[in-house]
Amino acid sequence: MLSNEKLNIKSNVQVSNNPLKSKKNIHALGLSYICDFLKRAGFTILEVNTDPNHHFQLLAEINGKTFLIAVRSACAPEVGRIDTFTLEKLERESEKLNAIPHFAGLTIAPVEMKDMEFESVNLGQEFRIIFNGISAVGNLGVLTANG
Repeated sequence: MLSNEKLNIKSNVQVSNNPLKSKKNIHALGLSYICDFLKRAGFTILEVNTDPNHHFQLLAEINGKTFLIAVRSACAPEVGRIDTFTLEKLERESEKLNAIPHFAGLTIAPVEMKDMEFESVNLGQEFRIIFNGISAVGNLGVLTANG
């Protein structure tokens, strides 16, 4: 299962400076994780948008179906969330592209974190990504793909 995997930040992840405290660095790590997850599941990544404030980050395809995926990442104890306004934009854009809207929320936490208090994650430090799957959103009901 892919949730609670223990990984190491590698130098090929595009993060600046050592601490993973900035929203941009946290987002880049979460986005990299989801891209890898989708590729391992057989998806073709058609487009990547690295802006953490954009309504979607990934356009992907598998078995002739297109998926528009919003990715939100946060450091523990927070959880990656999507607000209603952004969710509605995601749904409208999905309709234009004839794609199925999805959401992936992730939490990044140091392995040695105590009592769910925030501790920064540094390059080379062991951490875990808490990820419960990618969910279809909107009028389709909720479908979840867990690894």
